[in-house]
Amino acid sequence: MHIKHHKFTNWHRCILPAGIAHGKKAVCKVTAVLLMISIFLLHMNVQMVSAAEQKKLPYLIKVNRYHNTITVYEMDEKGEYTVPVKAMVCSVGTDFKTIQGTFKTSAKYRWKLLMGNVYGQYATRIVGGILFHSVYYYENNNPASLATKEYNKLGTAASHGCVRLTVADAKWIYDNCALGTTVIIYDDKKSPGPLGKPTAMKLEKGVGWDPTDPDERNPYLLQGLPTFEGLKNFSVAWGSKPNLKKGIKAYSVRGEDLTSKIEVDGEVNTLIPGKYKVAYSVVDGMGQLKMKVVTVTVKDSEVAPVIEGVSDVYVKNEEELNKELLLEGITVHCQDIPLDPNLIEVELEKVGDNQYNITYVIQLGSKMTIERATAYISM
Repeated sequence: MHIKHHKFTNWHRCILPAGIAHGKKAVCKVTAVLLMISIFLLHMNVQMVSAAEQKKLPYLIKVNRYHNTITVYEMDEKGEYTVPVKAMVCSVGTDFKTIQGTFKTSAKYRWKLLMGNVYGQYATRIVGGILFHSVYYYENNNPASLATKEYNKLGTAASHGCVRLTVADAKWIYDNCALGTTVIIYDDKKSPGPLGKPTAMKLEKGVGWDPTDPDERNPYLLQGLPTFEGLKNFSVAWGSKPNLKKGIKAYSVRGEDLTSKIEVDGEVNTLIPGKYKVAYSVVDGMGQLKMKVVTVTVKDSEVAPVIEGVSDVYVKNEEELNKELLLEGITVHCQDIPLDPNLIEVELEKVGDNQYNITYVIQLGSKMTIERATAYISM
């Protein structure tokens, strides 16, 4: 805070009692010094509070200009911001108008007038005229007036210097990152960040709404979840290597193709016939999840498996007759595909004081193979 000397003088002329002549200048000087000390201490107190608050701030925000990506970090056990927790796609300024450096957020605005008489939602000031905010709108306080063309540029440089975001991401910063949060703006061609680069939903012309906007009037929130096409229970051949996504597509309620975003959770072992549960899921641009579980049936092999290497066994005592010993030298295959010998069940039947019958059994669906041998104990 800068106060000119003549303001001190005028102020003292107002508060000094009438009739004081001798020593007036000395009193003014003392009072001015005391006032300056008070202001200094007040300023120091504000700085100390800010420093204390800074230690409590939960997040650090890093903006990678090159990849138009934001990564939010939280503190590790040592109090360092090293744990990535959230990634966002953004649009920084063209021609590097979004300056590099380290800054601290200083103000927030629910709706903010931007350059060109347009408006942004959930704005947070980074430094000077550079803010985080939603893609701009043509009308103040009207979330149905979105600049659709600009929204579809998310992920590329497109702004006049601000950092544009989806409404959901701009709101997250607005709600969760207190003033004083550190923002680092940098370039890294090699990597967008540890959590990668998200993608934003592409909008049709004339939509007018950000699909991530939580406003209850948002038509996207009223139109339901994504849908799958071609997803149903199916069968695969024994020993095959099926593509579990083949013929399956997914679409958002607006018709956006989400096929590339389909995730498959579940394992299918085509060497063991049976039924397997597999979960398919997809998330649309609004973060809405659609999941469906189907049954994948592995068919029986066309031929029975073959066990090779079975022969009589000779041991010195009964304790040696374990499965590991009885499977030594034994292999199994089916349709020329090697199988794990541990799929074989081994049965022992005592038929004499020093003799056991060994039965080797493997079953793949309805196909079963049995081999036998004898174990002799030489006491």
